[in-house]
Amino acid sequence: MNKILKLYFLSLLLLNMSTVNAQSIPDSTMEKINGFRAFYETLGKAYPVDSSISESVTTIAGIKSYWFNQNLLSQKNIVIYLHGGIYTYGNINAYRAMLTHLARSLDLPILYVEYSLSPEQPFPVANNEILKVYREIKKKYPGHKITIIGDSAGGGLAITLVNDAQKANLPIPASLALISPWIDLKCVNKSYTTKQAVDPILSKDFLYNHALLYAGNKLKEADPSEIHFKSFPPVLLLVGTDEILNDDTKNFYAYIKPIQAHAKMKEFAGQKHVWLFSQISSPASVEAIKDIKAFLLSNE
Repeated sequence: MNKILKLYFLSLLLLNMSTVNAQSIPDSTMEKINGFRAFYETLGKAYPVDSSISESVTTIAGIKSYWFNQNLLSQKNIVIYLHGGIYTYGNINAYRAMLTHLARSLDLPILYVEYSLSPEQPFPVANNEILKVYREIKKKYPGHKITIIGDSAGGGLAITLVNDAQKANLPIPASLALISPWIDLKCVNKSYTTKQAVDPILSKDFLYNHALLYAGNKLKEADPSEIHFKSFPPVLLLVGTDEILNDDTKNFYAYIKPIQAHAKMKEFAGQKHVWLFSQISSPASVEAIKDIKAFLLSNE
């Protein structure tokens, strides 16, 4: 049984989680979550790290983070990476391999932020931590262009960061590149149903249960699709045709394009959720990374 199928069946086990307040989680649910977290780490070993890329751990604004290609900071371009994992899973062990390959291909310094996870730290803890890191990076590296790359829930966090930066009167990121972003925490877009048959990784109930774990009774406040923008940075949206989050990308693109003329969207035929995570060297993954690099260069 391959890793993606294991992921799917583990997700099915979590579908029976009761809808509970994000701060009162039963021990049985936490046991499942911790087991899934351990499994999620193993997915990061689907392919080896690129050993040519330097890595260093740091603390920024009190948040543990990791630099890749820190030696390239003189280029005055920084990528902040916000990982996926449904706000509940994912850490550096899961994402290290993908980030080293991304850092090599982009030839840029990447800062991975190890933000706090729900349900132990529910909304808005992760959002606040990411804003703190962003604020500190802007302060420490004046004149640097800062790009945000996020996958899945990290894509939603990136969109929310733009809004949080605007409210804090901070300059917004230079651009965003979002891979299979999870944007609609209400999970009402049509593709949650129409794409289910071709998506072996995610399900509507699985996502919605985790949205509640993350946001509790603040779901509307936490939902990136509920944010109204008057301005937005250039954004590249990449999504597979075979994932239930397909309409999250399409609907956000339709909303943001009239606001930001440099918004771009691309669908990848036959690709599942965050396909780079499972196979970095596939033609679709290589193409996606080339698209990201070209987009970042076009917005310098």
